[in-house]
Amino acid sequence: MIKLPPDIEFTPIPVEKQYHSTVRGLLTRIKKLYEAIEDRFGEDGLALIEEISREYGGEIAARVRERQDELSLHETGKFLVRVFNGVRAEGEVSEWSDDRIIIAVPRCPYPFTRPQICAAHTTMEEALVHGLNPNLRYEIERCIPRGDSECWHVLSR
Repeated sequence: MIKLPPDIEFTPIPVEKQYHSTVRGLLTRIKKLYEAIEDRFGEDGLALIEEISREYGGEIAARVRERQDELSLHETGKFLVRVFNGVRAEGEVSEWSDDRIIIAVPRCPYPFTRPQICAAHTTMEEALVHGLNPNLRYEIERCIPRGDSECWHVLSR
């Protein structure tokens, strides 16, 4: 926290409101950076976004796996929900079975408009899921940037 001199009045923003606004701004900034990378470098830029995203997902999974064994489908689904909640994503788990979990998100938190950028970025989630349990599949069945009304992040056996 930045300390002000004692004679300056300052009304802090409530933490929840400040967190929401800051996260939203950072996600929008990431979107703009990704678009600039693609605009400047084309396919090489998309490959770079994908590479970095995949590495980051693998790093997260490796840290989790240091503390515990392979996660089940349901444990992996809960972890992914935690990741989405961390970026203030809105949505719901619309299917939760022993073979399949769907996390439906009606509004992209980033907010991506280019499907190719979404695909490059979500290699992070794919690498995360595979790192937590290599027997699980992760895919985006529905995608707002591809024209769907919501995104479906699907985990399955």
